[in-house]
This record gives sequence, C-alpha cells and structure tokens, in this order.
Amino acid sequence: MKVTIAQIAKEAGVSPGSVSNALNNRKGAISPKKREEIIEVATRLGYFKKGKRTGVITLVLYEAGEDIVHGEQPFFSALIKGIEEACYKNEYQLRIRTVKNNDRKAIQDLDDVSMSDGLLIIGTEMHFKDVEQFKHFKIPFVIVDNAYIMENCDFVAINNKDGMYEITKYLIDQGYKRIGLLNSWSTINNFKERKFGFLQALEDNDILFDPNDEVFLESDIHGSEQEMRQYLQQQKQLHISLPEAYVCMNDYIALGAIRAMKAFDVKIAIAGFDDIEFAQYNDPPLTTVQVKKDILGATAVERLLRLFDGDEQSLKILVNTNVIKRESA
Repeated sequence: MKVTIAQIAKEAGVSPGSVSNALNNRKGAISPKKREEIIEVATRLGYFKKGKRTGVITLVLYEAGEDIVHGEQPFFSALIKGIEEACYKNEYQLRIRTVKNNDRKAIQDLDDVSMSDGLLIIGTEMHFKDVEQFKHFKIPFVIVDNAYIMENCDFVAINNKDGMYEITKYLIDQGYKRIGLLNSWSTINNFKERKFGFLQALEDNDILFDPNDEVFLESDIHGSEQEMRQYLQQQKQLHISLPEAYVCMNDYIALGAIRAMKAFDVKIAIAGFDDIEFAQYNDPPLTTVQVKKDILGATAVERLLRLFDGDEQSLKILVNTNVIKRESA
C-alpha cells in the first residue's frame, strides 16, 4: 500500500503541511533539522522507494564544461530515444532537464519527490567529485554512461575498457604493429577507461607503445580535422614517420582525422568508438566499436524501476560492445 503524507505526519508528530514542505525541499519553510527528521521517517516507512507516485522519471543532462553532452548529437539522441521507449513501455512519462555542475541550487532542486519518482543522470561529463553532490539524495537515481570505483551508488555504463581492448586487438590481428592513439582533450572518465583498454591490448600482445604516437584532438569532427591537419603538416615538415594504424576515442575524432588524412593523401588504417549512425556512410565506412545505445538506455530505466521496488543493493552495470568491421581498417 502506498505511504501517504498523512501517515508520515502522524508518525513524525508534525502537520501534513510540514511533511509536504520537507518532501519538496522548500527552503525556509521548516528548519533543516526538522526536515531531516521528517525525511528519516518517510524513508523508514518506504515512501521514497516503493510504488509509483508521480508517474514521471526525470532525465538529467549533467554538464561539467566538457562540451560532450548534447541531446542533438547522434550518440545522445539515440541514448535518449532508448530511455524514452523504455519509460513509455513501463507507463512512465519522461521529463528532461539540463543542469550545470556549478549550479548547486538546480542540483538540489532535483531531489524533489513531488516532481518525479526518480532520476536518470547522464553522467558522461561527471568527474569523481561530482558524484558526491547526489550521494545523499532521498530520491532514487541511476547515473548513466559513467561508472566510478569506490562509489556506492547505481551506475549503468558502457564497457569502455573491454570495447577498446577488442578494437585494438582487431587491428593487431590485421597485422599492424605500430598503432597510435587519437585521444581527446576532454578528460571524461569514459576516455580514460578506453585508454586503459588500448594500452592493455598492446601490452598483452607484446607491442610497445610510443607516447609520441598519441595525438590529442578536439572531440568533434570539425575540430579534430583542423588539429589533425596541423599535426600531419608538422610531422611532414619534420620528416617524422606516422603509425600504421590509429585507434580513436570516438567516431567524431576518427571521421575528422580521416578528412585530414585525405587532404594530405595519407593512408593509415583507423578505427573509432560508438558506431554513430553516419559512421557506416563515411568514405571509407568506419570500423568502430558498436555501443547499443537503446540497450544502455533501457537497462538504466530497468535499474531505476528496481530501486522503486526497494532494491537496497547498489549495482554497477556495464553494457558490452561489439567490433564493427568496415573498410577504414
């Protein structure tokens, strides 16, 4: 049976109005200590995690200045579509909000059980310290597209390390011995995990990595093309040889690099990561790591629904990837 505000008020020895103020985090209406007491009672009675209250799930696009998360980008539009379809299937409405990491009020306002039953937080740009802002939320939440060690909350993320390992191993199996890395200036956790996978694949196959073969580029197609052009021009002027193949942090970097290499008539095998829709239509079609964005989104919704049912054990769920073999490699 659904826990009511009246039940919470009776148990806490306060008025229903005070309970409403506490649950909706209305500043100044009651003291912080009294709010904590009411929240504790509501939690003990099972108000926060059992049953459907509003029928709404809030999708939070969390921005931390990395300029990665954009709803119009192919990766995130596909991820959001997967979340929308899973919400619809489970008879939930989806509300989308964008918050910046330095807007503490906007972040705290998300902890509002009158607005939604739970949160799905796109944590692609989240750094380790950012997770702390959500750890004490009373409303259930799942962080999507990121996962940190030593954090006791729920994550649903891409298996970045294994995916990058597999695509690097594929290049090695093709006979390439000198493999470079087209990295990103962005410091998001996904890219760090991918680099770990890349280096592990080289080490496991007794291939030494030359740090000079790591190039840092912008994460979008235009920016990566311009910076790759500058890099190729520099290497040409200095008469420095290039790797036989490159692995890229994402498809945008790979596609931009291919454009730059065409301009310099350079033929190097190249592989991306994410399998955005137009990767298959590139010339040449891009070899890449396929991320099932719809499964990633649906899995996040399913995990949140389990939290609504009172699942107390936090989980870190990694969605596996596939290597898509095309002509670029």
